Amino acid sequence: MTLRDLAAGGMDGPDAASTVRSAAVARPRTPGRWTITLLEAGALLVLAVAYTLIRAAQGEDVAGALTHSRAIADLEHWLIQHLERPANSWLASVPAIAVPACYFYAVFHYAATPLVLYRSWRLGGWVHQRGYWTLIIASAIALVIYARFPVAPPRLLPDLGMVDVMRAYADYGWWGDAASAPRGIGDATNQYAAMPSLHFGWSLWCAIQMWSFPGTWWRVAAVVYPTVQVLVVIATANHYLLDVVAGGLCVLVAMGLVVGFRRLRSRRAQA
Repeated sequence: MTLRDLAAGGMDGPDAASTVRSAAVARPRTPGRWTITLLEAGALLVLAVAYTLIRAAQGEDVAGALTHSRAIADLEHWLIQHLERPANSWLASVPAIAVPACYFYAVFHYAATPLVLYRSWRLGGWVHQRGYWTLIIASAIALVIYARFPVAPPRLLPDLGMVDVMRAYADYGWWGDAASAPRGIGDATNQYAAMPSLHFGWSLWCAIQMWSFPGTWWRVAAVVYPTVQVLVVIATANHYLLDVVAGGLCVLVAMGLVVGFRRLRSRRAQA
């Protein structure tokens, strides 16, 4: 018998009141949406602090970062000669495209991700749960790699022949010689955390989320955003192509874990 049945007159007198109270006490309480939202925001804040501290701490191993970067450059020798260096040289020589590319690199990574996360939260349900936990896990995986495997971006590897595009066009924006970091606080950032590229990883995450949003323009953005991000991070010499692949794998592995866990719970519930 439910509380509604009782209220409709299924019992009378003290027994009815006692049963109502017992049923109310027995009903399991689930956290409200705002409680869950605050907990999720708290977890994101903790991750953001850890992200900042770990990235900053690993910036001291310059020798290791350059050694790892050289190994990647040797592995990508053909790609660098025929794709990455030509793209970098071309972008550096075309200010009308280089400046917007610099702004794209500096802004969208930090603006698009929160926007898509907020939109996911508004939709709620599985779209939000999948997106939230995938973002958390993918970023955590990346942090472990940053801590264990520092990598210098191609723009900082001597005699690779890459132009630091953002530094070359720093007069057009707020950044200096430390990628997208504002002038004066470059020392507070870690330039040796190129592997994996979360610029691409987060853009892929945004694309997956946006593909689930209602509306054609979201799907258009889901295709355009990560595509442009790949071109920008390679042409500005902030990442190798292998960094991009690693960033994408962080997201796909994280999503695989989230989807797999959901399916496991569903099977157990049906058993």
